[in-house]
Amino acid sequence: MGTGELGKWAWLIALWVAVLGGILATFGVDVLGGGIFVSVVGVLAFLGGWMHLAGMDRTAFYIAAAALGWFAASSGDWFGVSIISDLVMGILGGAAVAAAAGAAGVLMKTVYEWVMP
Repeated sequence: MGTGELGKWAWLIALWVAVLGGILATFGVDVLGGGIFVSVVGVLAFLGGWMHLAGMDRTAFYIAAAALGWFAASSGDWFGVSIISDLVMGILGGAAVAAAAGAAGVLMKTVYEWVMP
């Protein structure tokens, strides 16, 4: 298993755990509230960004990560049913956390390649 494959799995695990944490937060379970759990998810997403996502179209990923973050930060009752809105916001919030950490990994890889050609 190469670093690209390892990075892909690190990214996917971080993404799914962060989304699951967002879903659980909708129901009052504070899994991603802080501590070592959030740090592990962040490190996995960062490493996934460095090892896997940096090998893809970086500009498209930056735009997608920024749009996801902005959309997740929006507030409001989208569907008229608060539990559905809360659930959608939890999913988007968890995905935005993973995307932000992955984008940081991609950015660090980009800077590294500029400095060390």
